[in-house]
Amino acid sequence: MINMQRSAAIAVFIMGASLPVLAQDQQPAKEQEHYMPRLNDMMVATQLRHFKLWYAGAVQNWPLANFELAQIRDAIDDAKRLYADKGGSKMSMLGPATDDLDDAIKAKDEAKFFSAFGKLTAACNSCHEAAGFGFIKIRDPRLSPLETSPFSDESFSGK
Repeated sequence: MINMQRSAAIAVFIMGASLPVLAQDQQPAKEQEHYMPRLNDMMVATQLRHFKLWYAGAVQNWPLANFELAQIRDAIDDAKRLYADKGGSKMSMLGPATDDLDDAIKAKDEAKFFSAFGKLTAACNSCHEAAGFGFIKIRDPRLSPLETSPFSDESFSGK
C-alpha cells in the first residue's frame, strides 16, 4: 500500500513538474508570432486582382473596379513596407498608373480606364524588370484569348 502511495506521489510530482514544459510547448514559435507573407504570394494575389480589375472595367462595374484598385494599392504598399530591402522601392513606379486608374474609375470613363490599365500593366512589367524578374510578364487579358491558362493576364511564352 505504501509503495502504491509512493508511486502515486511520484507520478503526481512528475506530472506537476512537466506542466511548465507542456505550457512552453503550447506557445507559438517566434517565427509564428510575426508571420510575414512571401513576396511571391503577395504578387500572385495582386495578379488575380489585376485581372479582376480589368474585368470590372470591361463590364463597367465601377464599384468593383474601385475595390480591386484599392486592394492592389494596399498590397503594393504592404509589399513596399515589408520588402523594402528586396526591391520594394521599385514598386513606387506603380503610383502614377494607379492614380490614372482612380481618375478613370471616378469618371466612369471606359476609354481612360483601359488606357490607364495599360499603363499599370507596363509599370508592373517595368518593376519586374528592375527587380530582376523580367521573365514574369503581365499583360492585358484581351491580348491573347487563345491561351488556356487560368491566368489570362500573364504571358507564359517567355517572349
